[in-house]
Amino acid sequence: MGAFAAYLMAYFCNGDSEDAEQIRFALSAGRSPTRWIPLRGGAPMLRSTVGQLGARDPFLLRDERRGRFIVIATDLRIHPDGNWHRAVRQGSRSITIWESSDLLAWTPPRTEEIASASAGNVWAPKAFLLPDGETWRVFFASALYESPTDREAEAHQRILTVDTTDFRAFTSPAVYWDPGHDVIDATFLEWEGELSRFAADSLTADRARRSQFVRQDRAASLDTSTGRTVSLMLGSADQARAEGPAAFAGLDDGFAYLLLDEFELRGYQLYRSRDPHSGDWEHVTETMLPAGARHGSVIPITADEEARLTSWRS
Repeated sequence: MGAFAAYLMAYFCNGDSEDAEQIRFALSAGRSPTRWIPLRGGAPMLRSTVGQLGARDPFLLRDERRGRFIVIATDLRIHPDGNWHRAVRQGSRSITIWESSDLLAWTPPRTEEIASASAGNVWAPKAFLLPDGETWRVFFASALYESPTDREAEAHQRILTVDTTDFRAFTSPAVYWDPGHDVIDATFLEWEGELSRFAADSLTADRARRSQFVRQDRAASLDTSTGRTVSLMLGSADQARAEGPAAFAGLDDGFAYLLLDEFELRGYQLYRSRDPHSGDWEHVTETMLPAGARHGSVIPITADEEARLTSWRS
């Protein structure tokens, strides 16, 4: 594999259109993540024809051992009825998966069930490679209920995990992080050998009121939820609300980058930091992000991969 030369973003869109909850790709204009070119003119690159017929929160990863790119996504279509009551109580317990060897030809979508019958939903799956170099740990949010039928009272969202080596067979789900209130969208950034964890948290910094912003914790490892909180309100200085964090390292500019989704409003906003574990992030306002881009992910790609994808620019 050659040196990285650009970025590829996977995302879904704001809005109530028929295809908003499908997967789009955008290519960075060179090595900077401040300018993006939506592929296929912003039309969906991947469409879900399985499960609930919608795909949100795409997480794009490179499985070097198997020579595959994989997209995992939330199996959810909230359009046209907007029924979140149903979505968190009797939603899908599966994730939607696509695979490709070249980023152009993708397998048909399939669903894999990863949560138990007690779960009301599976949201925002993200996968990170464990130190053995073979096992991927998938993090996701679920509300857990005691009864399979009596779910009128809402249960809070917490973070669970399953492990896999092939994205077909998964271990039984385990609770990774349950602070006693809603947390969703957990993701990680590795920077200088250490980890930070980001998640959408439902409480304010004083823990007394409802919030809609992102928290950041210094994390010891992917195995434990304990860590030191460095921020509980990421995005609050510049956005009305924020969720769907996506963190990634700059290619050679000394910055780490963070995308935060101002959901139902502007969508993704870009931040950067030279000391990301500190929780001090600068809002980058001079950007050209894909219109309406929401909760997704970013990976670096090589010059050859970038060249292949240019055929999808229009």
